[in-house]
Parts: sequence; structure tokens; C-alpha cells
Amino acid sequence: MMSRYSYFMLLFLLAAPPAYGGGEWQLMSREDGCVGLETLAKRERLARTPSTPEEFAGMMRARGYSVTTGHPDGFPAELSGKAVMVRVRENMAPVFVRVDLCGNAER
Repeated sequence: MMSRYSYFMLLFLLAAPPAYGGGEWQLMSREDGCVGLETLAKRERLARTPSTPEEFAGMMRARGYSVTTGHPDGFPAELSGKAVMVRVRENMAPVFVRVDLCGNAER
């Protein structure tokens, strides 16, 4: 069963018009929709901005975290490969989404 938040995010993603080519990643934000990955780099004080979920996971593993990646909870299976959750610790599990799912990739 989907939570209200998951249902809202699904509607947001499916209703959003394509913004760019789909090769780039954005970060899903509860407050702002999709935001640039530089937000994550700044928050985690990374030396550089990761360009993929796998790159971010590698950065966190290098810091000693036991990181897992996978399909975000509550997202439909059809979005496999277009939405990836990187679980770093209990209170940190950013969701990366392809820009073609974001209505406003410039936030």
C-alpha cells in the first residue's frame, strides 16, 4: 500500500512534462520537487558534485558507510532505472531521478 507521500510523488513524476534528454540526474526534494545534485554535494561537504547515484554511493563508501542502492520505496516498477534511492544511513536516503521525470530541472 502506498503512503500519501509516495502517491503524491508518483502523481508529480507522471504529470511532469519532460524537461531534458533524460541522461542527467536530479535529486528529489520533498519541499522543492527536483533540485540539482550540487545541493547534495553542498549538504554533505563533498569535494565535487556526483553525476550519478552510483558515483554518490562510491563517495559515501569511501567515507566508510555501508551503502545500498535500489528502487525507491513506493515508486512504481515502471520507473526502474529512472529513480534510484541511495541509502547511506537511517536518516539519509536521497532519491535520484532522471531529469525527464522532473517538471522543473532548474530549481
